[in-house]
Amino acid sequence: MRRLLFLSIFVWLCFAAQADAAERVALIFGNGDYQNAPRLPNPVNDATDVAGAFERLGFSVKLVKNGTFDAMRRSLLNFAQLTPTADMAVVYFAGHGMEIRDENWLIPVDAELRTDFSAGQEAISLGSVLSIASKARKLGLIILDACRDNPFGRQLQMSQPGRAVAPRGLLPVEPPNSVLVVFAAKHGTTADDGAGRNSPFTMALLHNLETPGLEINYLLRNIHDEVYLSTGQHQEPYVYGTLSREPIYLKPTDDQGSASLEAAAARTWEAVKETNSSDVLKKFIERYGTTIQGELARERLAQIGKDRNALPLPDDRAKPTTVEAKPAQMTTAEPPKNAAAASSLPPQLAALAGHWSWLADCGLLKYSGTTETEVFPDGRYISRRSDDEIIEGRITGNTVTGVHKVDGGVQRGTLNLTTSSDGRHRLVGSFTDSRLPSALGNCRYRAVKG
Repeated sequence: MRRLLFLSIFVWLCFAAQADAAERVALIFGNGDYQNAPRLPNPVNDATDVAGAFERLGFSVKLVKNGTFDAMRRSLLNFAQLTPTADMAVVYFAGHGMEIRDENWLIPVDAELRTDFSAGQEAISLGSVLSIASKARKLGLIILDACRDNPFGRQLQMSQPGRAVAPRGLLPVEPPNSVLVVFAAKHGTTADDGAGRNSPFTMALLHNLETPGLEINYLLRNIHDEVYLSTGQHQEPYVYGTLSREPIYLKPTDDQGSASLEAAAARTWEAVKETNSSDVLKKFIERYGTTIQGELARERLAQIGKDRNALPLPDDRAKPTTVEAKPAQMTTAEPPKNAAAASSLPPQLAALAGHWSWLADCGLLKYSGTTETEVFPDGRYISRRSDDEIIEGRITGNTVTGVHKVDGGVQRGTLNLTTSSDGRHRLVGSFTDSRLPSALGNCRYRAVKG
């Protein structure tokens, strides 16, 4: 268990330390194989190439090819869990897009859209994407290579007489602060799908996206000019939204990167500066050793080494302590055998005793194992994990509390013991780990007896 917990801290530190990857997320859609509308040859190519570019820029990327409504919806729901902690959140969509009832919609490959009210059940509202991207701390960027002729105009029945679907393009949008929406073609006009591997818009995007030191406003201007010229002035990309005066770089130069590294080091140090784990400090130094915080980490690592040298000899530390002061024979080093069988136990205690299979979910990492649990008439229990770690605690009614002392900290859990109609006993709850930052410090736990 201790090894797994250090792995959790290690994973978290990698996640938090690498600001470009951990705090820059992108969701990329490429829809071309439409089932009820004209197929498009390039969106999957466009999305694949754009996803590769964002990965090279250090973004954590999710690529969805030929997304159905359910696949797009689920991807956006998962993406919405990432954006509040991200500096930059990017959504790219290549495929059919259209306006219905004064709202822009991204069209999944399985959409039928026989009535205007079908949009809410078959398509993805651009407004919902805006809401998700707006949660990013510095930049929400939505890029739509989706401004084409309306593929459902003939079959789409409008619920209100006199209303009509726009024959082409998308409506202008007003995104919230710190969000930019980029149309491949200005509202009310269409974008060319292109004759090569990529559309003219995505080709220009790829030409400029990885240019070092290009501030995002100039990056988008370059894309505009390149598309406008390559299409003979027939297609004009358009950007909606405004940003603060703080410059934003998708690929900073070395000097700009140094400033970002110092900022990331300061944020990460706040989360780990109280740790007693030498592994965490070493990982921090590996990533941020050139910063002031790197020097602080070296000092703390040296102090931990001095403190450990001052501890009693290992033989003096060999006897672990229990959660409460109990008779001397009951220690975690050698719990008494068959304690449950020696007494007549209440149902809850009997239910807790025995073999359990468990799963812990700490967000970035899931791990599992088994325990053998012994209980005592006074409500105490001792669980020995398959990795020889010991948990001690107490059961009161159906509430099970436990403490697991680990190197450099302690885990505390509260679980609920239930029995299903088929007689299976389950434990469900959560535990905290004092060594972990809040991003990983609260873990869900569930176990099944047997």
